[in-house]
Amino acid sequence: MPYLKRLNKLQFEAATHGLGPLLILAGAGSGKTSVLTARIAHLVLKRGVEPSAILAVTFTNKAAGEIRERLEDLVGDKVKELTVGTFHTLGLKILREEAKTSSIPVPTIYDEEEQTLLVRLVMSELSIDDKELPFKSVVYEINLAKNDNLSPQEFSEKADDNFKRTIAPIYERYQKKLQALNAIDFGDLICRPIRMFTAHPDMLARYQERFKYILIDEYQDTNQSQYALTSLLSSTRKNICVVGDPDQAIYGWRGADIKNILRFQKDFPDAKVVKLEQNYRSTKNILSASNSVIKNNSERIEKSLWTLTTEGEPVVYEECLNEYMEARFVVNKIRAAMSKEPSLKFKDFTILYRTNTQSRPFEELFFEEGIPYNIVGGFRFFDRKEIKDALSYLKALANPEDSLNFLRIINVPPRGIGKSSLDKVHRIAEGHNLTLFQAFKKTVADGVFQRGSVPDFIRLFEGLKREINNESLHEFTSRVLHLTGYMEFWEKKRTEDAEERLKNLESLVAAIKNYEVNHPKATIKEYLNLVALMSDSDGYDGKSNRVTLMSIHSAKGLEFPFVFIGGMEEGIFPHKRSMDEDSLEEERRLCYVAMTRAKRQLYLLSAKNRSAGKETLLQLKSRFIDEIDPAFIKRNDVVPAGTAQDHIETIRKLLGK
Repeated sequence: MPYLKRLNKLQFEAATHGLGPLLILAGAGSGKTSVLTARIAHLVLKRGVEPSAILAVTFTNKAAGEIRERLEDLVGDKVKELTVGTFHTLGLKILREEAKTSSIPVPTIYDEEEQTLLVRLVMSELSIDDKELPFKSVVYEINLAKNDNLSPQEFSEKADDNFKRTIAPIYERYQKKLQALNAIDFGDLICRPIRMFTAHPDMLARYQERFKYILIDEYQDTNQSQYALTSLLSSTRKNICVVGDPDQAIYGWRGADIKNILRFQKDFPDAKVVKLEQNYRSTKNILSASNSVIKNNSERIEKSLWTLTTEGEPVVYEECLNEYMEARFVVNKIRAAMSKEPSLKFKDFTILYRTNTQSRPFEELFFEEGIPYNIVGGFRFFDRKEIKDALSYLKALANPEDSLNFLRIINVPPRGIGKSSLDKVHRIAEGHNLTLFQAFKKTVADGVFQRGSVPDFIRLFEGLKREINNESLHEFTSRVLHLTGYMEFWEKKRTEDAEERLKNLESLVAAIKNYEVNHPKATIKEYLNLVALMSDSDGYDGKSNRVTLMSIHSAKGLEFPFVFIGGMEEGIFPHKRSMDEDSLEEERRLCYVAMTRAKRQLYLLSAKNRSAGKETLLQLKSRFIDEIDPAFIKRNDVVPAGTAQDHIETIRKLLGK
């Protein structure tokens, strides 16, 4: 088989494993995607497994797309029968299929902004002041609860402090409102299938029979609800293959549990374990420097990456005067490298940082110097106000019960509905158990709104709801934007900003038209749910010739010839909120992930002084710098190597104190 000839001995062993559980410990750059695709191809082509019997779960939509592309070359049209996607797309697939069986409508997926709006509404109804209990903290706790597969009742029973006891009634009412709106958040995409399977064993049995082989990528980053869903689906045949690396577990802050991969052999005592330790990405110096950092962690499975590539240049550490000189250093290195090696392109360089706020000095200097750049994880196209408004129109039309999105668009563009009128309609909705749209219909029928734009809009909205399936998605979207007056609203403004918004709306219609080419039978709701599931990392475009700026979390799974890691300072990296032992180990894993993105050259940067509002703070270099074996790093630091206390004493001497 040609796809097996490209594999090394251990990769071959993993790809050709037969029945039973399999744990593939795949180090950074060890070719895990090649192994995953080879294993799926081998199951289909050699072992005669029906493609529809295989489920492959990835961490991002981008990774799922890459696996599909590779498999298309190996198994041809059979790739269409495979189920490949993220946990969230899997959850949506299950909910969608069960909705068809039971003739219930598919719920609308609420994104982070809609989730936040709903939480704020609930807090307002419960007379809980945001100043006393920040709504962002409430959203975070609800998401963590769902990551742990805790219902509102279970969360309330486990609440062991006043903070969680205060959140419990908010969570309960929030969940009830979601159900009334026929909406779900990201957490529900996993929790709801679990509850359905638990309540209906016959339903679970159908999926267990269907998915005879299950493969889970990035298993170290799964949370408890994902673990529970995986356990349910694989509990009968146990033909489960998980791929991961405990050294790259970096999502504990949002509920991921490294113990899932560490305990895999306890869950499956007869599991075969294959360690992929040969790295095909980085030079020996980069790899050795990365290994010398991660070995300081205790919560890991022992392994040591190695490579047959060249020694390469040593890792470079540069201590800069401030964050602007840090940016200047990067620009100079990019210019020098491209001058020395004309075949290099801007896309060969990336800047990684611990927090998104660190991008500003780089952006300013790149703009000044005329260096093209792209920010991943910044302000996405689908996060723009005009796009949010347009999608809210479609969501409200597609889901009659979605009062939250109807509320967003009822007065956009302005229709003369004041706060008192809106409060009156809300009271009617609550008093008669109506959706907001139904309440507006009632007020129009009762003569509350006799003249003006409101009765016209309600009639128009009702007509559009009836016609939603009468034409193509992009034509319907275009008609909605024009008939509701939304396009005209921006056209009348005649400003540069308004022109940009109009172009974005036209781009949205074009994007929907493009989507229809590949999904001719798709509904509006299916398109909206696809948009909701897009992640930051899906915004990375490796084809664009631009320097990439991104957070380290967004860089997971990517690689670049030249990598600059900025802000290697105590309090930034490791982050000031991560100084307890467990969090510090995760920060070290994050550092390891960042370092192992580099193929040819790795630069670690810090600033002696960094602006913080109106202040300029004196910074200490990150402890991770001192953990790198001196044999693999060239240091250009003013403050000599040593402990943090040594640094403090040296700085005091330099300042004459």
